[in-house]
Amino acid sequence: MTAEEYYQLGLALAGRNQLGDAFVALEECVTINPDHGPACKELARLSLEANEVRAFTNWLHEAQRIDERDPEPHVMMAEHLVGRRRWEEADMEVRIALRKQPGPELVERLAAAQAQIPEYF
Repeated sequence: MTAEEYYQLGLALAGRNQLGDAFVALEECVTINPDHGPACKELARLSLEANEVRAFTNWLHEAQRIDERDPEPHVMMAEHLVGRRRWEEADMEVRIALRKQPGPELVERLAAAQAQIPEYF
């Protein structure tokens, strides 16, 4: 199978809540193509869902390495930090993401995250 086929399989398995198999497929995708940013972001999302915060952070860093212009890893991190009430770090991630000119969907997610950050933290 190709990296893209493993990626699509991983997405399908995650959609069916077969997380263990989804991890395996997505990791195989990244093994074949270490520069597959979408797979890294999906692995980050699944890691967070599995409460594996260190893996979440590592996969986001890998996605940033692959495409430093992509705002989505910063959006994902901002959302996570807001949930942890780590306001200053969340605010920093929001600002970084905004500088990377996110599309409308990401802007909406950023606005939702930013709305939860107290004005004075």
